Order: sequence, then C-alpha cells, then structure tokens
Amino acid sequence: MKKRLLPIPLILLIPIVLLIIVVIAGVYRFSIDDEDILAKFPSTNQVIDPIVEQVFDIQSPNPWTIEVPETHAFAFIDTLDQSLHLAQGSYDAGAERGQVTVSTKWLTFVDTNQYVSVMTVSNQGSGVFYYLATFRYDTQRKRMVLANLLVLGDRIQIERLKFQDSQLTLSYRQHGENQPMADQPNELHEMQVTVNRDLTLLLHNK
Repeated sequence: MKKRLLPIPLILLIPIVLLIIVVIAGVYRFSIDDEDILAKFPSTNQVIDPIVEQVFDIQSPNPWTIEVPETHAFAFIDTLDQSLHLAQGSYDAGAERGQVTVSTKWLTFVDTNQYVSVMTVSNQGSGVFYYLATFRYDTQRKRMVLANLLVLGDRIQIERLKFQDSQLTLSYRQHGENQPMADQPNELHEMQVTVNRDLTLLLHNK
C-alpha cells in the first residue's frame, strides 16, 4: 500500500503557521511589562532581605553585598547594630579576612535609590580604614551595590557629614604626626566633595 504524501502547499503552510504563532506570542510578551507578569504569577516564596529593608526601606530579594577595596572578596552585610548605628558583615579573602561596616548614623539620601555614607574595613591587623562610600540600588539586578569610594584614613573619627545640592562637607579628626594611634585622634580636618550623578566622588580639598 502506497503512503499518501501531503500536498506540497500544505507542507509549506505548516512552518508559515508556526512562524505566525511565534510572532504573535512575541508581540504579546513585549506588549506587557514585568509588573503585569509578576501580578499574574505572584511568587509566594520570595524572601525579602531584612537588612536592606530596615536600612533603606527597599524590599530586595538579594542580600546587601560590598566588594572589599583592594581585594577580590565580597562582604555580606548581615547584621544591623542599632545601638552602634552600624550595618556590618564579614569577608574572607584567603590570607586576609575581616569586617566591613557602613554607618547608618551618617547614611544620607542623595537621589532616588542613591545614598552616601561612611564605610570602614578592618582586617587581622590593627588598622581600621575609613572610606566615604556611595551606594545605589540596581533595580535590574534588584541588589544594593557599592558605586564609588574615597579613602579618608586609618582610625579617624567622623564629626559631621552634610550633603546639599550635590556638595558634601565632611568634618573628621585624625591622629597628629607624633600622636600614638592608640589615643583618640585630635587633628580636625574638613573636606569638600562633589557627588556626581553617577555617584562618583570628586574631592575639592582635604
């Protein structure tokens, strides 16, 4: 018994119909935004990071991670000490490990999803290095990230941080030339910094 073959026009019609279906599905997908899709398919198991929510009032499914300066390590900010006004986390870079803190006392709003504060990095040594740091919430990756850094010094003491119209004024004390590092720093300094739209920091004087 001979097999019946599909007519040639019908064979050509099948891929054309499939192509039309794919095009219609694509047009429909790009005609609605992600919020509409999430509304139709809500995720009941999504966990909000409590530190990001408490510090920034942002509901993020991802933890706050900070790339540690001069290392390839990341610190996961997983503790919030309300009494010390510090958000903190540990890092491990192999031979070097330590702690990163971000001051919630000096945390200042710059613009939508953009912030500036004072950050410290410590290791197994005696130094505690202070940085002026900018942070932004990446809405695409849904993650709080470190945007830019400016080194302030070792074991300094912050006196004042004021931000207005992209200009930041920071007053702090550092150790004098002949002052022991174990003592409280006594030299008062002030620096002026411009915080650009991309959160880079431009130092005017120190």
